[in-house]
Amino acid sequence: MIGMNAVPSFSRPADGGVMFRPGPSESVHGFGQWKDFVNNNFPWLEHRNYSGGLFEAEVSAFKFGDGALTMINADASEVIRTRHLADRSESGYIKLVWQLSGDIQLEQDNRRCHITPGQTTVCDSTRPYRIRVSDNAHFAVLMLPHVACPGWERISQKLCGQQLGDSATLRATFGALMALSGAGLGGKDGVGETVLHAVQSMITSSLHQAASELGVPSLNNVRLHDRLNRAQQHILDHISDPGLDPDDLASALCMSRRSLYMLFKECRLTPSKMIHDLRLERSRQALDDISRPNRKITGIAFDHGFSDCATFSRLFKVQYGLTPSEYRSRALSPRLSS
Repeated sequence: MIGMNAVPSFSRPADGGVMFRPGPSESVHGFGQWKDFVNNNFPWLEHRNYSGGLFEAEVSAFKFGDGALTMINADASEVIRTRHLADRSESGYIKLVWQLSGDIQLEQDNRRCHITPGQTTVCDSTRPYRIRVSDNAHFAVLMLPHVACPGWERISQKLCGQQLGDSATLRATFGALMALSGAGLGGKDGVGETVLHAVQSMITSSLHQAASELGVPSLNNVRLHDRLNRAQQHILDHISDPGLDPDDLASALCMSRRSLYMLFKECRLTPSKMIHDLRLERSRQALDDISRPNRKITGIAFDHGFSDCATFSRLFKVQYGLTPSEYRSRALSPRLSS
C-alpha cells in the first residue's frame, strides 16, 4: 500500500519558487500501477500517458481528519473527469493543487490556468475537469470535502480553474499539514485536532478572499468565518446526539435562531444541511476505516446521530449512490501495494 505518513520538506530558492525535498515515499512503476494509485486516492478519472516510455512516479500521502494531502512527482500525463465520471462521484471534494516544480495545466468551468512553482489552483470534484502534468512535475494535492469550507457552493463556480493569487496563508496551510504528517498528529485528539481546526479556518478564509478578488461579493468579515467554523465544530463535538438541531447551534453561538439562519444564508447553507452533511461525511469516513473492518454499521449509524439503521442507509445511498454495506465492501477491497 502507498505510504501514508511520508514527510516532505520545502525550501524557497533564490528565484522565489518552491523546492521540494522528498521524504520517505513509494515508487510507482508502469502506467497501470499509476492508474490504480490515482483511482484509489482520487476516484474516478480517465488517464492519458504522455511519458513516451515506462511511466514512473514517486508518491506519498497523508490522511488526516476529513481530508488528505498527497505529494506527487510523476512523468507527463493527464487525468480527465468527464461529466459521466463526475456524476458517479460519491461526494463533493475541493482539490487544492500547489505546484512545486515543473508545471500543470488545469481546466474547469470553461477556464484554463497554467501554474508554475509556488502557484496554486483549485477544482471541484463534482464537475468535469482536466489536469495535464508536465514531465517530472512535482506537486501537492490537498483534498477536503465541501463541508470543510463553509460557503464553498457560493464561490466554487467563480474560483475553480483560476490561478489563485500569491497567498502566505495557503503556504502556511501546507506547512502546517506537513508538520502534522511529520509528527503523526493526524488523529482527532490534542494538538493534531487543534491544528486541523486552524488549517480549515485558514483555507476557508483564503478561498473566500481569492473569490472576492475575482469579483464574488465578499462575506466581509472574519467573524462570519469564525462563527461558521464554531458551528461546524459544535456539530462534530455532539454528532452522536440524535436531537442536535439548529436551536442547539444558535444557543452554542449565542445568537437567535433567526440570526443563525441569516448567517448561514450568506453562504447558501442551512444549519440542518450542515448537520446532515457532517453526519453522513463522518459516517462515510468510519466505513472507509480499514483498521476497523468489523465495526458494525448499526453502531456507526448510532455513533453519528442516526436514530435507526434504515434511515441511515436510505440517506447514505441518496448522498453517495451506494448503501453503507456496498460502500464498505468497496472500501475494503484490495488496494495498490508497492
